[in-house]
Amino acid sequence: MKVPAIAHMNLRLALEAPVETIDPVGGILRAWRLVDRVWARVRLLGGQERAAAAGEESAMTHEITLRWRADVTGAMRLRDGARVFEILSAADAQGARRHLVCRCREIA
Repeated sequence: MKVPAIAHMNLRLALEAPVETIDPVGGILRAWRLVDRVWARVRLLGGQERAAAAGEESAMTHEITLRWRADVTGAMRLRDGARVFEILSAADAQGARRHLVCRCREIA
């Protein structure tokens, strides 16, 4: 798999981690905290329409490549303004710890 050159990572994304707290009645409230801002390359892999409780929902899958970092997990997300990319998996594509390739889902 060929990974992009640093020059092709031209989109600045927010890397966010969940912060969960318990509300007064025992439910869980989830907020997101900024971990870092990262340069990335976003590539659309595919998409599909599906029925959801609130009507039609569009789910698109993306491959997002960023510089290597060891702290990215499937519980995190990447964000570009109102666009949110849920991280489904993150892997070191070549085993050299230079790039991290994340498979993400964007729900619209």
